[in-house]
Amino acid sequence: MRIAIIGSGSGTNARALCSHARDSASTYQVCLVISTKASAGIMGVAEEFDVPACVLEYSETFEQGVLEALLQHRIDVLLLAGLMRHLPMSIVQVMHGHVLNIHPSLLPLHGGKGMYGIHVHRAVLAAGDSVTGATVHVVTEEYDDGRIVAQDQLDIRTGESDVELQERVKALEHSLYPRAVDKFCAELAGRAFFEQNR
Repeated sequence: MRIAIIGSGSGTNARALCSHARDSASTYQVCLVISTKASAGIMGVAEEFDVPACVLEYSETFEQGVLEALLQHRIDVLLLAGLMRHLPMSIVQVMHGHVLNIHPSLLPLHGGKGMYGIHVHRAVLAAGDSVTGATVHVVTEEYDDGRIVAQDQLDIRTGESDVELQERVKALEHSLYPRAVDKFCAELAGRAFFEQNR
C-alpha cells in the first residue's frame, strides 16, 4: 500500500514509520510526506529517507493542495503524525476511511477537541488513571471517534510528571504506529484506494 504522512512537528512518528517501511515484511511504502511548515522536523525525515515531500501551509488552498498531492502520488492511506489542526472533512470524505491517526491515550478515554500533546497527559494524571497508552484509529468527522485499529498501554508510575509520561508514551507510539499501519494495510490487501477510485 502506498501511504502519505502529513504533519507539522518534529517527525518522530514519521521517522518510525519510514524506518519500518524499509523492512521487507512491511505491508506499506512511504511515498509522500506533507508538511504544513517548511521548518518542521518532518521535512528532515523525508530527506533522510529519500521520500518525496511538499509544504502546504494552512490557507484557502490547503484542502485542494492536499487532495491533488494524494492523487498525484496515488496514495492509498493517509497517516496523521503531529498535525496540529483538524484535518479538513473534505479530505476525510474523499479518502473513505483510509485515514489513520495516533492519539496519546487509551481511547475513548481522554479524546476529543482540545485533547492533544501535553494536555492529554495532564488529563490522565488528573483523573488518577493507573494505566495509559496510545491508540491508532480511523479518522472520521468526529475527533478521536473512529474505529480503533490498535492500542498499547503502559503503567503510570507513582509521582510521574506529565512531561515524563509524555516521553514514555511517545516511545510507545513509535513502536505501535508502524505495527498498526501494517495491520491496517494487510486488511486492505487487494483493495488499493487509488486503483478503486481513480
